[in-house]
Amino acid sequence: MLVNKHLSGGRPARLLLVMVAAAWLGAAFTAGGAAGAEAQSEPQSEPSSADERAPAAGVDAPIEDENAPLYSPFTARYLLDEIKQLRIDVERTRADLIERQVQREYEIAKDAAGYARHAVELFFFVITAVTTLLVFFGWNSLRDIRVRVSQIAETRVGSLVEGYAERLDAIEEELQQKSKRLKAAQLEIDETNEIHSLWLRASQETEPAAKIAVYDDILKMRPEDTEAMTFKADAALQLGQSQWALSLANRAIDIDGENAHALYQRACAQTSIGAVDEAIADLATAIGMVDTYRRQASTDPAFASIRDADAFKALIDREDLTP
Repeated sequence: MLVNKHLSGGRPARLLLVMVAAAWLGAAFTAGGAAGAEAQSEPQSEPSSADERAPAAGVDAPIEDENAPLYSPFTARYLLDEIKQLRIDVERTRADLIERQVQREYEIAKDAAGYARHAVELFFFVITAVTTLLVFFGWNSLRDIRVRVSQIAETRVGSLVEGYAERLDAIEEELQQKSKRLKAAQLEIDETNEIHSLWLRASQETEPAAKIAVYDDILKMRPEDTEAMTFKADAALQLGQSQWALSLANRAIDIDGENAHALYQRACAQTSIGAVDEAIADLATAIGMVDTYRRQASTDPAFASIRDADAFKALIDREDLTP
């Protein structure tokens, strides 16, 4: 049974494909650089007709074994660390911009309060001069005028301070929300890195029991991960646990009814328990979603018992299946 079945979709599958592509390109560029260095070190000679007809190595070289891994765990780890550092730098830059904005607004508020204080003082001096003249002429007492001016100034300054206090409280609340988002993003990055490490470890395991242990670790972190369930069902089939594999496939289909990989695994499990009609129906649905399952089913040992059946042959030979 093939293990490399990430073509069916899902976040781990897409990220693993990105890492495989990066590793493949790195290997191609390395091979190209080595070939160029050897060409410079050797004396130039006239190419023969056999050399001209030889295929180019590197990117255009054919893949001999489609099941052989095209990536390096070290390259995958490097890419994950770069992505993690990039997201951390973006969040730090965002926090720095928010901090600068708060500092600028604080300075503006401070300057505005100073301007308001100077205006109130000037207004107080004018009122004092006017009231002095009024007292000089005997129209009112200086004490009453001073009390009145103090009340007006306190009311005005209090309203200004209260307004800026409300704005500062809103900014502080926004900063707290940003901090919570940063912490949540950091936790998500750590969890994603750990899950990717588990997927890499599962791809390197050769024993079905060891693979099941790794898939169980993934399901502990993400209980609704349908990819881990389907790959665990594949490993269970390799151990001969058909009912267990069928239960895992049914659970994955209940979560995601459009999961072609889960339908394919359920067809394999149903074949092993003798439910041929149900297996053919699930296999037809899976091929209608992902046509590559047609070729895989033709050589999959799980369908060895029904490979000579007319319904299976007709399904493999059909070209008009649609989702």
